[in-house]
Amino acid sequence: MRRHRSRPPTRTPPGLVFGTHPVLETLRASPEAVTTVWVVPGARAAARVAAVARGLRVTVEETDHAALDRLTSGAHHQGVAVCTRPFVYATFEQVLGSGAARLVALDGITDPHNLGAIIRSAEVLGAGGLILPLDRCAAVTASVIRASSGASAHLPIAQVVNLVRALGDAKQQGYWTIGLDPAGSSTFQELPSLDRALLVVGGEGAGLRPLVREACDFTVRIPGRGRVASLNAAVAAAIGLYALTERDLRT
Repeated sequence: MRRHRSRPPTRTPPGLVFGTHPVLETLRASPEAVTTVWVVPGARAAARVAAVARGLRVTVEETDHAALDRLTSGAHHQGVAVCTRPFVYATFEQVLGSGAARLVALDGITDPHNLGAIIRSAEVLGAGGLILPLDRCAAVTASVIRASSGASAHLPIAQVVNLVRALGDAKQQGYWTIGLDPAGSSTFQELPSLDRALLVVGGEGAGLRPLVREACDFTVRIPGRGRVASLNAAVAAAIGLYALTERDLRT
């Protein structure tokens, strides 16, 4: 285990995660995915992060603020960063076979920050997994992991080639598919009691593609009272998951 002082690379590694909470969550959930931990001695989180990393037998290297500033392009790194191997996806069969009461599928979410925010909401609100189409959707990268505040380390995430087919397979496993749509025919309050539900969230701007919308058992709108036509996709996903969770608590 190295403790000598070193400098991180001058170019940003593709698997760079920084900030106290994302770094600690990544270490605790997936220590095998971490190749190096960088800490700035004296930084508020440095000793805590270093102790966790060393306890997990992960390499710890000391650096300075200027080096981490360059590595993170001046982002708020809090004096800690880790370099990780590529994200390991779950299989669709693993996500579907978990038996979770709530799953989430995304259709065309291309903004990494929105994807990270949805992952965080899904994990916090008790979803059992996330399904992403292989094309026309952001992948789980270091920026997504940071935006999720480490929640991606706890939520099984699968990629599928054909989302419509995946929704059909989910139905065969007892899931009701609920598409979020500003023009949806129902509200969450109007839905019947559902033992298993898969919430489908459309992309920024375009929303659900027609074939995906047709594959949903229900299309649900979130009533708005303001002048803006629709909600951000990540916000809509969080509201939808919360509404489904509240229904579970009341039934």
